[in-house]
Amino acid sequence: MNEVIEALLVRWGEEQGSPALNVSIRSPLGSMDEEGARGVAGSRCLLTSVECNAALSPASSLVEQALIELAGDEPAGLGSLGRVLRGLAVVRYARQPRLQVREQCAALGISQRTYRSRVSDLHLALEDQLPRLMRRREVAEAALPSSQAAKRRLEHARLAAKAQARSKRERESGLRAFARAVKLAAKAQE
Repeated sequence: MNEVIEALLVRWGEEQGSPALNVSIRSPLGSMDEEGARGVAGSRCLLTSVECNAALSPASSLVEQALIELAGDEPAGLGSLGRVLRGLAVVRYARQPRLQVREQCAALGISQRTYRSRVSDLHLALEDQLPRLMRRREVAEAALPSSQAAKRRLEHARLAAKAQARSKRERESGLRAFARAVKLAAKAQE
């Protein structure tokens, strides 16, 4: 069992069962309908996967994406095995309250030996999938205008710091030259 993958899955499961995911956004159409009738803001809300993704931590959203891709058909996913592993992840990590292993086995309809084997398969599949997803996400984020703007700001700050250091060296050099000139003038008057 990979302890890092286990910790990521536990965190993912906690966030899946968290009431914080039950967020909602106001529906502009619902507000418009109710405002027109009574002049009071509306209360109808929409729940979309956008807020769910926003509520998940980056690590948990990466695990979620990996599980979705594992459940996909080949060549990207594992097909039916991936769907079985995703179901196992939901039962083992996301079910609240947490079930005992024998209860999880009963819910999945498998033996404890098969259960242990599938947990190991899940960890191995995620060990393989997560690094690829992280690289893909990094490449996608690097292409975002905000990332490019951040790189430009960093380069601008680096150049400004370099210019400031150069200016400081020139100022110090000028002060040293002035001090030498004062000493020479003092010696000349003696």
